[in-house]
Amino acid sequence: MYKKQQNKLKELKKELKQRIKDIKESLTSKRSQDWEEAAVEAENDEVLEALYSESSQELLQVKFALKRIKADEYGDCAECGAEINKKRLKIMPFTTLCIKCAQQLEYTHR
Repeated sequence: MYKKQQNKLKELKKELKQRIKDIKESLTSKRSQDWEEAAVEAENDEVLEALYSESSQELLQVKFALKRIKADEYGDCAECGAEINKKRLKIMPFTTLCIKCAQQLEYTHR
């Protein structure tokens, strides 16, 4: 039933793994001996670390969504059990919450 979403998630998983690998390589590459260039590289490292963290978190969400597909739970809200709108799943294929529960969660965390 969710074959298209599953394929999209698998492709996204592949892209995220590659992005994480590339970021790791950049973070562990040899640094410049020039002080000014090393300072710029350090600033770039902060951005890369943020991207790494974000990509890692997204990868976890994608893996969880793929597990939900296998368990035949995908498309159902993890909070209330209602069906998640297909348009929402198309935009955010790794979401586990319907829009109502997502809004409620956001409201309570403000």
